[in-house]
Amino acid sequence: MSLLTELKENLYQRKLKKCHKTNRETRSCNFDTARNIGILFNANKEEDVKVVLSFKRKLLKERKKVSLMGYKDVKELSEDEKQPIFCNKDLSLNQTPKKQAVLDFIDVPFDLLIALHVEDCQPLEYIAAASAAKFRIGHYRADKTDFYDFMVYGKSQKLNVVIEQMETYLKKIY
Repeated sequence: MSLLTELKENLYQRKLKKCHKTNRETRSCNFDTARNIGILFNANKEEDVKVVLSFKRKLLKERKKVSLMGYKDVKELSEDEKQPIFCNKDLSLNQTPKKQAVLDFIDVPFDLLIALHVEDCQPLEYIAAASAAKFRIGHYRADKTDFYDFMVYGKSQKLNVVIEQMETYLKKIY
């Protein structure tokens, strides 16, 4: 690991610990009680973006207010990127977002924050950890249990399967 990479990782971990100590209002909710939903997703694969947009349409039909925030691991975004997506240019030295739209997303007190990234992704993990959301759900990873109020364990890495599992459990809460 290069010295710069090591420095970035140290800065990231320090920032992550700091945001984890921040107090936030927590309250469990299910799909019926959630009105304002935030969705985090990895926008690297076009197939995953389509799955997320389809899930958003489904939630909108159920009269939910839905906000998306995606991360694409590229230096700069192309002009035709439509949904809210940020990239490496929008990250500070400590690998945390500096783009105002992302910082605003973090501050929204969503009833439910759904983290739909199944692979490790520092920028999305930071947003999940720093979010003011009242209830945070994500895909299970042993070293990330502090970031979420509820985690879904599944062997499948397919996003549509992960969404189905999350929906199943969120309908059973309460």
